[in-house]
Amino acid sequence: MSDFKVTPEVELNTAQMLERYQLQDETILRGWAKLHGINSTRGFFYPSEVDLMDHAHHHIYNLGMSIAEYQSLLARRRSNSQTSGNQNKTVASQVADEAYDAIETLTEQYSEAVDLMGERIADHFIDELDLSVMRHLSQKVKDRRTLNGQTKKPNRFLQVIKAVLQPSSENTLLVPRKDGDSSLELEQHHRLG
Repeated sequence: MSDFKVTPEVELNTAQMLERYQLQDETILRGWAKLHGINSTRGFFYPSEVDLMDHAHHHIYNLGMSIAEYQSLLARRRSNSQTSGNQNKTVASQVADEAYDAIETLTEQYSEAVDLMGERIADHFIDELDLSVMRHLSQKVKDRRTLNGQTKKPNRFLQVIKAVLQPSSENTLLVPRKDGDSSLELEQHHRLG
């Protein structure tokens, strides 16, 4: 909407524009159009162009500004809008860049944390798996020795496994077996083979 007139919803032709501003001379209308870079030779004006022409009419015809004063006013407004637009773009791009950098940093930190925790979990899993395999092998050797009647003789393999299975303060995920055996077990019902 312009200063005093309702902006039309359709294009206005040159005759309608002359009537709108109560002008007799088409050259005045073309001069105002030229100030805003509007093509006045095509014979009609779009609603947004009519709004600009209303602005020119108000300042030049109603307020009595000279063409030079009006051009200076337009130049100042364009300069201010470009400066504020550039400042807004600069601030917006700076905020976007900072947000992107923060997201990138957090992603890297998260990735490093996941990698580190993944390594720790994998190490614990491997340790638990090793212990589980050793317990399983130890039980198989004991069963075979019992079947062969060799329970009295010491077996070096069983002694090594028993030494490895001694609880350590580092393995917090391991829980002692319920049957009193000093070996450790991750899962009560875990079985191999």
